[in-house]
Amino acid sequence: MRRVIGAVALALGVLLLVVGAVSRSYLYERLATVSLDQSNVVDAKDPSKSTASVSQGENMSALRVWGSETDGQHYDKLTGVTLRSTRQIVGIPGALTPAELDGNVAIWQTGVTSEAVGVGALTYSNEVVTFDRVTGLATGSSRDQRSAGELDKPDKMVDVVHKGLFFKFPFAVEKKTYPWWDGDLSDAAEMKFVREENLFGTDTYVFQQVTPTAERSTRDVPAGVFDQPGSAMVPAKVFYGNVRTLWIEPNTGVIIKGQEQVDKYLQSQFGTVATTKGTIGYTDDTVRKNAETWGSKGRLLGFIHGPLLWIGLVGGLLLIVLGAVLIGRRPAPVAAGAPSGPSRSRRGTRSEGDGGIDELGVGSGAERGRHENAGA
Repeated sequence: MRRVIGAVALALGVLLLVVGAVSRSYLYERLATVSLDQSNVVDAKDPSKSTASVSQGENMSALRVWGSETDGQHYDKLTGVTLRSTRQIVGIPGALTPAELDGNVAIWQTGVTSEAVGVGALTYSNEVVTFDRVTGLATGSSRDQRSAGELDKPDKMVDVVHKGLFFKFPFAVEKKTYPWWDGDLSDAAEMKFVREENLFGTDTYVFQQVTPTAERSTRDVPAGVFDQPGSAMVPAKVFYGNVRTLWIEPNTGVIIKGQEQVDKYLQSQFGTVATTKGTIGYTDDTVRKNAETWGSKGRLLGFIHGPLLWIGLVGGLLLIVLGAVLIGRRPAPVAAGAPSGPSRSRRGTRSEGDGGIDELGVGSGAERGRHENAGA
């Protein structure tokens, strides 16, 4: 029986040792990679199953452009309204080359639909981003595009060179500053670590990107935006500022919560018109779903990247030693001339060499091994 237990301990020790040895070099590297066919979308039949991120802001200001060829364009200056944005993300692996499919490159397309609740649709933006599946950094691919965001041509797409992080942070996030893409700046700006915070049982790192409000560009916009008659275009200065805050699950780099304090407006000789102003952020339902989904995955990934290595190596070695001792130890020899009957054997005085497992100290060593072993 002792040899059987020893063989089992030896086999388990070897298995645990191998698992620990490959936990980072094999398991972690394969798990710490984003999916090529990502699909965070709205489920129209059952909204509770939707995985798209929903943001909402109360008491906001916005410019709503609507109309038709027969009606003409209308420009509503909305104030004190509730704005809601829904972001969907879909991976497009078909856009990758065969070589890229075997590498660390991913291409995701994201669309954001914005509306003034109870009023109507505001905008729809579309963006294609090529990025590294491990670091999360944009590759600057020539395939990247985004909506131009022009008032008179809302569906226009233009080429763009993305920089920094776009969809997520890298795996194993550090408490430092990262570059995060800002579409209104058409560049990446510093996103600084500010604190830790727990959201619905999931620990997060909080990062913040502060962009002071300032003139960013000049463009021609329809005179009707400033309540001027006619169809002429007038030059306007574009002002933009934002305080973007992101709550990141540190093991996966996934955004659990996002919030923006936006200040965007147009200024011309005819006055100032807010295009988007106010605070908007993920709804509680979106934050809860993200925390529940990525909190458990993050803890598992963190375990594989950290404790599993030492548990595997130390625990495996202890089990191997225990197994070798149990298998290699031979039964103590019977003293010369001693009666061998079963009744006498049970009542006989034990010899010095017949102390069993306790006398050799193997039992206490095994107990120590179990205590040490107890220590995504």
